[in-house]
Amino acid sequence: MRKLPLAAEATRRAALQALELQSTGCVACRLRPGCSGVVVAEGDPAAPLVIIGEGPGREEDRTGRPFVGAGGALLDRILASAGIARDETYLTNTVRCRPPGDRPPRPDEVDTCTSLWLDAQLTLLRPRVILSLGNTATQHLLRTGRGVASLRGQWFALTPDDGDGGTYRTLLMPLFHPAYLLRHPARTPGTPKAQTWRDIREVAAVLRGEKTPDELARLAPHEMDGQPGLF
Repeated sequence: MRKLPLAAEATRRAALQALELQSTGCVACRLRPGCSGVVVAEGDPAAPLVIIGEGPGREEDRTGRPFVGAGGALLDRILASAGIARDETYLTNTVRCRPPGDRPPRPDEVDTCTSLWLDAQLTLLRPRVILSLGNTATQHLLRTGRGVASLRGQWFALTPDDGDGGTYRTLLMPLFHPAYLLRHPARTPGTPKAQTWRDIREVAAVLRGEKTPDELARLAPHEMDGQPGLF
């Protein structure tokens, strides 16, 4: 975990709690009228690992907690398989309200929710590692149109705003979303579950300080996505 002066840590936690409380009243986009409530976050604000998914599903909307139900149970097992406990992480989503029919959030919904809440959360959290689960979180954080299948298992460097006029550096690894893995349960080599097993072990080793990423991946600018051969 990060070691901050006690006063600074208390101030940071208070600011995060205030932000989380404020976000529960958000009505800034079209998603809020169709859901039961705003699902904000859960976990340890001082955790070195932040996990960001797409948005609440039915069980998350019902309970007000992120990553519960079948997908949340699978995520817990994935973490536990690498020696990471759920309560040693901070869990949140790209959007905070359940989209109708569990459809993917639309770009304007993502832009609204992240500009108001997720970006501010990351400024206060300052994790060492971020896991982006699925396309929505990965595409937003990396500013890319590429899918998670082509990005998973690679390390990327992010430099979020630090709230003091500068930035801080954190590592990001995209993983398949647990909901996707539930639809693809095979565990043979090369399958999404087998790839996720490899990925989460890599993440755990970096968190424990047993290794550093061999290299950091680089993406073409967003406007060049899909044009790798362009001169």
